[in-house]
Amino acid sequence: MASDKDAFDVFQEKFFSFHLDSITKEAERLLESGCLPHDFLRACQQCMEEVGKKFEAGDYYLPELVMAGEIFKQISSMIKPHLKLGDGQRNLGTIVIGTPKGDIHALGKDIFCILAEAAGFTVYNLGEDVPPESFIDKVKATGATILGMSALITTAYPYMAQVVELLKENGLREGVKVIIGGGATSKDLAEKIGADAQTWDGYEGIRIIQSFAGA
Repeated sequence: MASDKDAFDVFQEKFFSFHLDSITKEAERLLESGCLPHDFLRACQQCMEEVGKKFEAGDYYLPELVMAGEIFKQISSMIKPHLKLGDGQRNLGTIVIGTPKGDIHALGKDIFCILAEAAGFTVYNLGEDVPPESFIDKVKATGATILGMSALITTAYPYMAQVVELLKENGLREGVKVIIGGGATSKDLAEKIGADAQTWDGYEGIRIIQSFAGA
């Protein structure tokens, strides 16, 4: 086949046509031809980032944004079985993750969830604009030992801090590691709100939670 880069160029052209059938057929062809699934996932991420830029610039509207999200979900579900980040047998632990109240961005979080499941974690993705209490309720219900929060805008900061405080108030903090990520976060923010780790990169995030799990 052509190089992965050339093949992904073809895929990305089809992605921006928003024709789901042709996009899924191209995805199947790529996976069958032996492309690297991690590189394919990154190519999908680049497509979604470009859609976001075009939406902010007024070149795309809500229908394109919604369609792109649906395409990403379908293609990522096709890629996920090909990802190998763990031994595929051992359950490394349970993670509760979401985008906190005040933020509705999903892409980075959803990619991290795919990688975490591939690495052997059980993942509960609470979605976006999640109230602090919902994080706590899910940790209690699942016995999760890792809690993740992703944010791309600063309006989520006070709610992220509130989640950590609620863990303490409910006697859960000692048994739950907290990781934050997303473009609006920083190591200074992690220290300020009392999180255990921060990252901007999904693969680094996997290494961090693997260390939390003793893997």
